[in-house]
Amino acid sequence: MLLSVLGACSPLSKGSYISGSKGRPVQKGEITIGSKSMTEQYLLMKITSLVLQAHGYHVKELVFLDSPAIRSAMENGKVDLYWEYTSTAQVNYLKRPPIFNPDKAYQAVAEEDGKRGIIWLPRSQMNSNWAVLVNEDLANKLHIKTISDLADYIRRDNGSIKIAMNEEYLNRVDGFKQLEQVYQFSVPNDKIIAVDTSLLSQAVLEGRVEVAVGMANDARVKLNHLVILKDDRHVFPPYDAAPVILNQTLTKKPELRELLTQISNVLTNQNMLELLYKVDIQHQDIAQTAWTFLRDHHLLQH
Repeated sequence: MLLSVLGACSPLSKGSYISGSKGRPVQKGEITIGSKSMTEQYLLMKITSLVLQAHGYHVKELVFLDSPAIRSAMENGKVDLYWEYTSTAQVNYLKRPPIFNPDKAYQAVAEEDGKRGIIWLPRSQMNSNWAVLVNEDLANKLHIKTISDLADYIRRDNGSIKIAMNEEYLNRVDGFKQLEQVYQFSVPNDKIIAVDTSLLSQAVLEGRVEVAVGMANDARVKLNHLVILKDDRHVFPPYDAAPVILNQTLTKKPELRELLTQISNVLTNQNMLELLYKVDIQHQDIAQTAWTFLRDHHLLQH
């Protein structure tokens, strides 16, 4: 499902057109960039958009509800590029078993998607993995450090524990059902709450649920005094982020390979966590935050 269309040249605080040269650069045609509906993806889309605008492209930004929606849009040619995660493609799109070696996971999806006209450009050093989150006080009280510890507690608890996750993780193939299967526990349906990703850590903090499955790089985890349980049975494969682009688009605009690779080369878990903190916790503007990041990494110069 398509949620919204964002402006091609999002205004910044000074209302300027982002460019590495004086004046408005010569247009090189239109590029449509997609995003899933979460802050990390908004940032990746905006970072990419600003770089492409600086190099003369007219950019159209589209936000989609979830992974299936944006993948469908790409397969149907409605999106030229977006940022995807290796295991999301491996398990959900290609319907293959997860691969826990990051290099092999990337190679597998790049090869298979290449046959489908979807090109994986070099991946970043950012692994956007899932995590099981527990209130710090509760974890200390119950001596829970790993997901296995939590599973033991759930089995003894007779179904009173409540757990929150977003709608996508609840329904995806490598989601909650797999977590239950690998760790051999079961939570009754009436104890499972689907909430927006941005509200997961808050739900734990406020005691509406005892556990949440969210993102390891969510800046609210530390702010809300949650702990990430160790994935001791390795249920979460690598979710390395990489730009994916239609082969037909890349063939027409080969310069995009170098531009997108430059972005991949500077993205890490640490700097993405810092960006997420600025947007989600300090409520800074996404466009301005993305622009500052690119300026600091000298990616708006050409």
